[in-house]
Amino acid sequence: MCNRSVSGERGRACLQGGTRGGFTLVEVLVSLLVLGVALMALWGFHWTSRQVNLKTKREASALVFANQQLETFRSTLASGGTVPVGTTTDVLQQGNVTYTRVTNVAQDGTFPWRLNVTVTVQWAEQRGGQGQTVLRTILVP
Repeated sequence: MCNRSVSGERGRACLQGGTRGGFTLVEVLVSLLVLGVALMALWGFHWTSRQVNLKTKREASALVFANQQLETFRSTLASGGTVPVGTTTDVLQQGNVTYTRVTNVAQDGTFPWRLNVTVTVQWAEQRGGQGQTVLRTILVP
């Protein structure tokens, strides 16, 4: 830093612009490179968290669809109705995702009044592959 009140060699250098402040081009480029790497890392984190969020949303929807089927069966039995034994398949749509719900109701081998129920909900993942949620329960009329 130049002090204009200083006389002598240093004072002349200040008046002639001998000492300059600021950043060099290399320093600016290095700082931009570091900033770019940091921003790319943040974008990667954002993208990954977004994908996880979408997958979790699909899993939660599948769980809701499976639970709805089980609650329907429980309600039917509570009101004195019967639940048909066998396998049924439903296709459900939510947003742009198609879910396939397969419900299997089987009588227990030891206790015929007891029903073993399995509800499987499947969907296609956005980047390939298939997601699946399975709920199993025993229903007693």
